[in-house]
Amino acid sequence: MTRTSSQPSIASVAAAAGVSPTTVSHALSGKRAVSPETRERILQAIEDQKYRPNMVARSLRRRKTQSIALIVADITNPYYPALARAVHDSLAEAGYVSLIGNTDGVRENEQTMLEEMVARGVDGVIMRPMELSGREIREIVGPAIPVVVVADEDETGPVDRVTTDDAQGIDEAVHALHEDGIDDLGFVGDPLASTSMSRHAAFTSAVDELGLRVQADWIVDSEFTRDGGYAAARRLLALEHRPRGIVCANDLIAIGVVQAARDLGIAVPGELAVVGFDDIDTASLMSPALTTVLNPAAAVGATCADLILRRIADPAMEHQRVSLPTRLVRRESA
Repeated sequence: MTRTSSQPSIASVAAAAGVSPTTVSHALSGKRAVSPETRERILQAIEDQKYRPNMVARSLRRRKTQSIALIVADITNPYYPALARAVHDSLAEAGYVSLIGNTDGVRENEQTMLEEMVARGVDGVIMRPMELSGREIREIVGPAIPVVVVADEDETGPVDRVTTDDAQGIDEAVHALHEDGIDDLGFVGDPLASTSMSRHAAFTSAVDELGLRVQADWIVDSEFTRDGGYAAARRLLALEHRPRGIVCANDLIAIGVVQAARDLGIAVPGELAVVGFDDIDTASLMSPALTTVLNPAAAVGATCADLILRRIADPAMEHQRVSLPTRLVRRESA
């Protein structure tokens, strides 16, 4: 059976341009040098055969892919889809697409994902690192690719940075619990994650400011998951002298803490106050509705997209640092 028609391919483009498919691939990716004359023949063949003409021809002319990498720790955490949607919407208005990568907050995964995105020729990187610093990210991606990092630390480096004032929200939470007469406070978080470390530091600062005493065994480690929060709370709430209030490094941990308290017959908020962080959609839907610190995911995503587009338009502009506020949202769990 003779095929009468087919979709254009790299092979057909290569044949029309009189080069090998490998040379076409090199021209499209920009990873290896191709002479201007050869590039022009390939470009003409792409246009003649209508081989993804709008995107590929544009990319070949501009040496851009109109794509931005968005790398996060855990796309199943509801905070990140909200951030990703804001990034997507803002980039789409400017004609860009976002390519999402998930790292599980593991250093090796963060490095590998960065390398893979750079190999795909992305025009910029937006990243929420859990392990890598801004300087390490820059070393991996090289000097030319724009980078926006969502980070907690104040490290200065050759990247643009979006931060949230986590200390503001944590301070509000601790003071609110104190005003309610709850001074025996614990904290549940991941000691290996920079996000949790900064929130723990803010918690320690707030309780110190109020002169409150926190027992060492009231600070319990947990992964950034509901199961992690549940397991941590089972240990914490089994203590003979347990805290009356628990501040959690994120909402998933807090949801696990509330579930553990329920299973142990401990009333929330009657016997135990629980505060989360992020204000994911589930926080307002659970019972009791979760008191939490609003971490503005949509504003963070939109700000990241704005910064990366500004950096692409003006590579020489001074590196930016934008800090967004957080605030306590009082509901039923505290």
